Amino acid sequence: MSVPTIRQRLSRLLSEGVIRGFTVLLNPRYISGYHDVFIWINVKPSEITQVVNKLVDMEEVLGVYRIIGEHDLLVRVVVQSYADLDEFISRRLSSIRGILSLRTNMVINVLKDNPGPRLMPGMGLRVYCAVCGKEIDGRPIKRRIDEKEYYLCCSTCASYFDKKTAMGRLIK
Repeated sequence: MSVPTIRQRLSRLLSEGVIRGFTVLLNPRYISGYHDVFIWINVKPSEITQVVNKLVDMEEVLGVYRIIGEHDLLVRVVVQSYADLDEFISRRLSSIRGILSLRTNMVINVLKDNPGPRLMPGMGLRVYCAVCGKEIDGRPIKRRIDEKEYYLCCSTCASYFDKKTAMGRLIK
């Protein structure tokens, strides 16, 4: 593939949100004062949204995952010391209304850590209709406007899209 083709595809994947960004992966072994901690949290069901909103705003929190099973949330935290972990749990987490219980595990050695989802055979990207937002099964109807490609699920949505764009109103 040519560089312009790759650049165009990469730009499209970024603009459509398939690729969220780029990062540098640091090896924690070479960073002093770095401790990875996983915290399993049980939350009062009616307050899960409020708990999640508080967790995602905390600087120490690297990831918040809604899980099914024995616990409701899995939270990945980075702290500099055991004292910082104690402070985080006893002051920060304990102040969040709705947390019923938690269990903490500290990582002592990273044996494998591949970030992000991996595309494997049989998997594909989800494509959503630009008009109704429904996930498109099968082949989408495509429209291109100003170097941007739009995907539509059916002829009704395509007709609506064509009318709106003909009137100069782009659907967002």
